[in-house]
Amino acid sequence: MSDVVFRTKQPAIEPVEEKPIKASEAAIVQTEVEPPYLDWEREKGKPYIAEYFKLGELWNDKVGGFEEEIGTIQKYIKDEIEQGRLDNSVEAVKGVLKGIEKMAGFDKSERTTIKIAQMAAYTEFLYKTRNIKNNQRKYGYK
Repeated sequence: MSDVVFRTKQPAIEPVEEKPIKASEAAIVQTEVEPPYLDWEREKGKPYIAEYFKLGELWNDKVGGFEEEIGTIQKYIKDEIEQGRLDNSVEAVKGVLKGIEKMAGFDKSERTTIKIAQMAAYTEFLYKTRNIKNNQRKYGYK
């Protein structure tokens, strides 16, 4: 037992002299943090769905815009987030949109106008069927 050493003396650590960094030498790193999905439109000025489909600034044009279709898709996703079924992140919404595209059977050559209209109809269908399931649980049907 006499061979056991519990402590050893550590050498003193000398303080390192820090030089002040000049503004010209400092590397400025700007990172853009994506806002949550529900705050996207307020932060960016247009809904994420318009960004997802690369619609530019004409997404809400009165003649050829997609304001109604985007509103339908947004309503479904917003409700999913508020019910806690979906995370409030752009990545989660992107995954849901890709899943809807896959379920609807889109191919890569599909025109965006057709894709948006079909996705709006499909999300409306998902919304209605989910409400049927919720009512079944609500009123005790199995």
